[in-house]
Parts: sequence; structure tokens; C-alpha cells
Amino acid sequence: MAFESGESMQLLGKSPAICRLREQIHKVAAMDVVVLVQGESGTGKELVARAIHDQSRRSRKAFVAINCGAIPESLTESILFGYEGGAFSGASSAGQVGLLEKASGGTLFLDEAGEMPPSLQAKMLRTLQNHKIRRVGGSQVCQLDMRIIAASNRNLREEVRLGRFREDLFYRLDVIPLFVPPLRERPEDIRLLADFFLNAHSAAQGIRYEISSGLLRKFESYAWPGNVRELKNFVEYGVCFSENGRLTRKLLEPRFALSGVLDKVPNGVRRRKSAFDVACMESLLQRYGSDMEGKKAVAHWMGISLATLYRYLKRERG
Repeated sequence: MAFESGESMQLLGKSPAICRLREQIHKVAAMDVVVLVQGESGTGKELVARAIHDQSRRSRKAFVAINCGAIPESLTESILFGYEGGAFSGASSAGQVGLLEKASGGTLFLDEAGEMPPSLQAKMLRTLQNHKIRRVGGSQVCQLDMRIIAASNRNLREEVRLGRFREDLFYRLDVIPLFVPPLRERPEDIRLLADFFLNAHSAAQGIRYEISSGLLRKFESYAWPGNVRELKNFVEYGVCFSENGRLTRKLLEPRFALSGVLDKVPNGVRRRKSAFDVACMESLLQRYGSDMEGKKAVAHWMGISLATLYRYLKRERG
């Protein structure tokens, strides 16, 4: 996902799904509620979280991102909660402020929430319940005031069913669900995104770059399993190997070959809802109900028409 510059950050795109997502971000930013951002890898979940923070009353305070799957389990407490000087062997004599305390007053972004080990899930649940922490080796309780935004490329409801994610923590996080659409579902945004990345390189290097019509057609028919992040990588590849500032299909053929895609993707592939999207739809139906009003709410949140929702339901449920 990319952003335009300016005081009011906007998600780049003109597709109905992205326009709807921008509206949702604007609405939830005004309320201090927990948000769960779900979507495939590379769709821009952290940028959605930052947009919510930037449009909220906490925008002048810290935005602290934690990759929940990257914290060594042995260091979880000291990194998250901080520690007092001399709390353990090797600890700094000055102590250390933890990430949770740094986020107080601002926004805490729990990235890859589905990757939390069980021990971290328990600690995070306790923090969300009490809004209090105590540094390792300390006795003073610190009251926290922060907004929580979590993100996952996994279907957390399914992770709960499989016993890999705590149900009580899931319901603490799943207050306002936002779904970031995959790039293949919004091909009308591809040119805007590609131009955005090219313009950034043009400004940085003082060279005018452009994309040939043939390459653009290839971009628009490709499935983009890595989503916007992959598109950005392709553009950077083209910029790196371009000799005259023109990115062509021939120039990027080796890059497509590395991705295992030389032939045009069948048209239905990029239009077909992924298993993840279907899971999201089912999750929303459980939340809002299967009556007419519930289905309208689901279609509204997914950025699709009611007729489109019925087609998906007919195909998936028979």
C-alpha cells in the first residue's frame, strides 16, 4: 500500500474497495476503539494502522510497532515491560523503558498478532484487561493509556478454532475488523501505485521513468501473490536495469520468470475471492448475522455490493 504526501494521508487507489477502506479508517480513527486489520502479506496493514493513528487524537504521540513473532521468548518481558536497573544479570544499571510504556498516550501496533507464542498471548491479554504493567524487577505499577491496533495475515478466528490462538484474546482484539483487499482484487489501482513508485525514484534520482503499455497490461493481468510490496519490488527491479528510463515487458521478463509467471494469468484468477477473503466474509456473517440487514452490513464492510455478496455465498455454500 502506498500513501500520498500531505497533512491528510490517503490510501492510494480509486477502486471501490480502497475508497471504502479510506472511509472506514476515517470513522474508526475518531473513536478510541481496538482495531484488527486483516489481509494478505504485502497489502499494507501497517500503513492502514498508521493512517488510523495519524487521523486520531493521538497523532502527536508515539506510534509503537511490535512484530509479535520476532521477539525472543526469553526477552519478552524485558522488551515489552521494561526493567529496573540491575533487575537481572546483564541488565543496564539505568534500566530500560519497555515498548508498552513507550506507547502510552499513543498507539500500540501489534503486527503479526497471529504469530504470538502462547506465553506472549497470556501477557498481552492481561495487559489489555488491566491497562497496567510493572517493570521487571520493579514494584511500581504503571498505568497505560494507549490505543491498540492489531494486524494479521492469518484468519485469527480459524486460529482460535485450531487451538493456536486464545479465544479471550481474540475477542479483545476483534472489536472493529478492517480488511485490506489484495492487489489482484483491484487491478484499477495498479497503474496509480506503479506511477507512485516510479515518481519517487524519478524525484530521488533526477531521471524520468515511464512504464510501457505492454508492461502495464502485464502488470494488470498478473496475480500479485506478494501484493503491493511485490509490485514495488518489480518497479525497483525495472528502475535498476533500465538504460533509458523506460520500463518494458521485455526488461522485466527475468523478474517475472523468477516469480514463476511467464504466461498471462487466466482472467478469472485475479477476480476470484481467495480463501482468506471467504474466511473474512464468514467471520463477518457470524458477527452481523445472516438476515438481510446483516448481509448489508457485511457487504458494506467488505466494500462490495449486496449482489456480489450473494454470488460469493452461492458459489461457496452451494
